[in-house]
Amino acid sequence: MTLAPAPEFRPLHPGMGVAVAERTYLRRVLTDEALALLDREIALNPADPDLKPWLVALNNSGGFTVRLDSKAAMRGFAPPTRWESWGELAARVAEGNASLLALPGPDGQPREPDADVREAEASGLRDLIAKGAVLMSGRHLQQGDAAQITRPQEVFTNCSTAATSFALFYLLLNGSGVGRCYDDDLMLTNWDNMPTIRVVLDDAHPDFDHSQHSSVRDARHLYGKGGNVTWFTVPDSREGWAEAVEMLEIMTYQKVFSDRLLVIDFSQVRGRGEPIMGMQGRPSSGPVPLMNAFEKIAKIKGAGLAPWRQTLYIDHYLAEPVLVGGARRAARMSTKHWSDLDAVEFIEVKRPIEYDGLSMEEVVALRQQSAFPPMAFLWSSNNSVTVDADFWRRVALEPGHPEYNAQLSRHARAVFRRGAECAYGDGTGEPGFINEDLLVKNDAGLDAPAFRRGDFVGSERYQVQDDTRMYLARLARIVASKSNGYIVNPCGEIVLSVLGAFCVIADVAPFHCDTLEEADASVRAAVRALMRVNLMDSLYSAEVQRTNRIGVGLTGVHEFAWKFFRVAFRDLVAPDFAGYHRAKAEDAEHVEEAILEYPPAIRAAAFWDTLGALSRAVHDEATGYAGKLGVGVPHTMTTIKPSGSVSKLFGLTEGWHLPSMLHYLRWVQYRHDDPLVAEYAALGYPVRTLETYKGHTIVGFPTSPTIAELDGIESELVTAGEASMEDQFAWLRLGERFWLEGFDTVEHLAGAKALPAYGNQISYTLKYRPAETDFATFEAMLRAHQPGVRACSVMPQSEDLTAYEYLPEQPVSKAEFEGIARAIQRSTMSEDIGREHLDCAGGACPIEFRDEGKQAA
Repeated sequence: MTLAPAPEFRPLHPGMGVAVAERTYLRRVLTDEALALLDREIALNPADPDLKPWLVALNNSGGFTVRLDSKAAMRGFAPPTRWESWGELAARVAEGNASLLALPGPDGQPREPDADVREAEASGLRDLIAKGAVLMSGRHLQQGDAAQITRPQEVFTNCSTAATSFALFYLLLNGSGVGRCYDDDLMLTNWDNMPTIRVVLDDAHPDFDHSQHSSVRDARHLYGKGGNVTWFTVPDSREGWAEAVEMLEIMTYQKVFSDRLLVIDFSQVRGRGEPIMGMQGRPSSGPVPLMNAFEKIAKIKGAGLAPWRQTLYIDHYLAEPVLVGGARRAARMSTKHWSDLDAVEFIEVKRPIEYDGLSMEEVVALRQQSAFPPMAFLWSSNNSVTVDADFWRRVALEPGHPEYNAQLSRHARAVFRRGAECAYGDGTGEPGFINEDLLVKNDAGLDAPAFRRGDFVGSERYQVQDDTRMYLARLARIVASKSNGYIVNPCGEIVLSVLGAFCVIADVAPFHCDTLEEADASVRAAVRALMRVNLMDSLYSAEVQRTNRIGVGLTGVHEFAWKFFRVAFRDLVAPDFAGYHRAKAEDAEHVEEAILEYPPAIRAAAFWDTLGALSRAVHDEATGYAGKLGVGVPHTMTTIKPSGSVSKLFGLTEGWHLPSMLHYLRWVQYRHDDPLVAEYAALGYPVRTLETYKGHTIVGFPTSPTIAELDGIESELVTAGEASMEDQFAWLRLGERFWLEGFDTVEHLAGAKALPAYGNQISYTLKYRPAETDFATFEAMLRAHQPGVRACSVMPQSEDLTAYEYLPEQPVSKAEFEGIARAIQRSTMSEDIGREHLDCAGGACPIEFRDEGKQAA
């Protein structure tokens, strides 16, 4: 099956949407003229100076067989390429996804033997992606193509957890955001028992630095191959990198190798800048970043740190090589249970040392007085404390209560107070609080032999050592005894086992649908697409088969509410469910067909009722499709992810979030001598020379999201900084009830529903204005509302923009925006964009993964 590009497709949002697509999802492919001239079988000379760009272009274009031949003629020029269109992207992603139906089932036969059915699924999904109704998630848009059936599931997963450092590292290398629970009972490895580490590199390697590195030759002369020395040569692959960490972790866990020497040889790892064909030719980082990580890890030994703190730092050091180049800002979630004795130390673990000994008020004053406040540590992770109903009960106890002075109650108050002080005073919103007892929990199948034996980690590509299985089996026994062994991924939208789990997720944009019936068809198509991805081989195949977990999300929700129900945020958080119910009882058909004739509060209730119906469509489709595929019904099905980059493709509000700004200048950095600067200035774009960043100039691009352009909505719009904390918590609770769990209005009024719980999470960053919210109010809001939602990040809205010479996005008034836009001469120049503009809401979620230093898949 070769699927043709979509004949029609939605144009990307000008400026921002185009830039995000080109930087992240669209591929550089050969021009049509080049394709017409080239044979499908091509010989390339390995000495050709243009070899790498030709390999990348041919790989991205697909359908070519490439042979390296030293006798082949030099090409003599770089390949002529262009960006693929959104319609072409839709076709390749849909074709790759539908091809998974050819994967064998338990009987060895294809899950869907009928090629016509597979093609129909592909063409239907293609058209919905092209229309922007089904957006999938960034991993699918970037990685999806005809080769998907040969790839590991890891590269298509946004969300995961790990209980070991090597699994966490492997998942990071595959681009997944990884959560890990650092509860004391799960910290089985004391890194003081690690062997002595030495990293070496062949002196002929292109990245070898005589002033920094030890050569293999010198190391063999120095250390030899004695009985006290273990050599490990790192293969040039993601799996090889993870195997090196696994060897170190298991040797450390076993405690008998603390006097041994482990020499890790990186000579086989490709050099910096070499293309990784499995990641569309993106450049490798080379071996040096991981070598540096191992040298940092070695310094943990003997430092006298608690095991959870050791592991937290080691996981951060392992994240750094993945973060090289800034392509992933925060790919990890770290949690610790409130009852652990070190919970307060965990709350403070990322804080700048400059805050030591200062009161919260002094920290606030220090931040306000400094143009550049101190930087936090362990920046690769978002940290949260896992809490439960007993925690909140103890926090709420009044003096005089029999349990008020109990040790656990005093500890709960200390954890809450310190958590609130750091979140507010440090201006970071960290740590968050996750109500783990409210997460959807399903332990069915955790007693299967694969978990008891420690066989729940491993795939066709990655096989763990026998000793590692014993380690994993012990972890499984501990998790089985925990009251709630579930946390969330870094962005907070998926419920996952702390033992190690995946979820594949997608966005649906019902705003781009013409009818509510099409919105229903879109969420159902997303369900089927995600469940097909779960058929792929993966590191966590046992857990995927146990849970079949998926996450169908929404984005552009505010635009959808205005388009179909003519309601905005203030009305959405004040629905009249009783009035809507009475209206339906009197004349249900009229309410559905002429909802815009009713008052806003009833229209808002109709919106929530529709959202519940779409959620139930997800449940219905997942249940039915599980039977067709011969797999288990997914344990969880609905979610809301941050959707930072995917939403930007079409200028939509992101996930469940309110718009951050309605009109703004998007400032982009250029070198001062870049010829584009003069061209943009000549066209009328605002241009400023930076003083702090010498040699750099910024250009301002006027940007307005889609919601600001909707007819009649202007007076109703509310931005994230304008909404009260109470209203935002109400918005979150309603979303959990109707979208995550599929309530209808009758069930909502009754407080119960027929279907079992099947929702994941809503990833939401609640913004407040520090100038209008003192600490007492902030703390009271947390006490009152945080216990009633599953998880929520609470972040200050930045208000003093004068402390920074330049920010990526500068709000402007509508009049200023229109004046700037009028002054700009229209041209065909493509607006460029910096990576700092591509973050998810709250900076919590990366949008692109440069698989640097890893083998082509």
